[in-house]
Amino acid sequence: MRQSLNKLAFHGSVLVIKNGKVAMNYATANKTDTSYLINSVQKFMTATLVMRAVQDGKMSLNDKVAKYYPNIPGGNKVTIANLLQMTSGLTLKDKVKLGTVPFVSDAKNFKYAVANTQFDSKMLGKSFYSTLNYVLLSGIVAKVNHTSYEKLVEKYFIKRLKLKHTAFVWSKARILANINFVSGYSVGSNGKVNKTKLDLNEIHGELGAGSLAMSNQDLYKVLKDALSGNILTEQSRQIIFKGNPPGFYNGGFYNNSSFKGANGASDGYYTFVRTSNDGQDAIIVQSNYQTGNFYKLRAEMNKLTPLIIG
Repeated sequence: MRQSLNKLAFHGSVLVIKNGKVAMNYATANKTDTSYLINSVQKFMTATLVMRAVQDGKMSLNDKVAKYYPNIPGGNKVTIANLLQMTSGLTLKDKVKLGTVPFVSDAKNFKYAVANTQFDSKMLGKSFYSTLNYVLLSGIVAKVNHTSYEKLVEKYFIKRLKLKHTAFVWSKARILANINFVSGYSVGSNGKVNKTKLDLNEIHGELGAGSLAMSNQDLYKVLKDALSGNILTEQSRQIIFKGNPPGFYNGGFYNNSSFKGANGASDGYYTFVRTSNDGQDAIIVQSNYQTGNFYKLRAEMNKLTPLIIG
């Protein structure tokens, strides 16, 4: 595994779990407890919070999005389930980025997102990946719990699972230092390595879809809890973590028959997760060195998956 990743100029941390126990835990140029921006991998955590709210009777997967965002286009047709499965037909208008400039509040960001949403009725029920879906979900799950999304993450994940290397990337420098958060780097077309400057306005706008920094160990704790722990019932897991063809996307994962996958890439970071359906076997690979090899790394992860998860 090391050789395969090293061939792709990998710099980062690797965690392999087999039968619930650590089989491999190493880092190249970083540490095993280094924290990285996990980008889109965060979506499975948002989905878990949504399903917990459904389980607690605070909302339904059949709720129309208009119930929570009355002015959103297509809101009377699109359901919570559509958002979770990326089949909503909702996207941002062309050339619009998530998040106000400057950041004012989560509420302002949700209002801004809704005002810049467009609906394509022909795409309702069809798979189309858009981060907007999970941004909207983060606002909805906060509303039904009468608190902020950040506080939900703190309650259900950070405090409950005693996570030591997890924080939102806009946290104070002292907190980020304590979780061993590292800067991201990207390699330009000229081969020059550049330190990435995070656009915190945009990252605030991606609240429930790409704003958390986590170490591999913390990420695995949340992963295992979502797939086989106490945060959800087995019935809830069977609903939220089961996808439909062609993409089988639901609940933040690509749900294959024998394993689940999630990927994150942006701002100088890569995160790849592959796990068995019960979370007992898993591969987590994170890097703060964005080489442009995302698809090669993803292909390598897919190649390694059957060797670990069987």
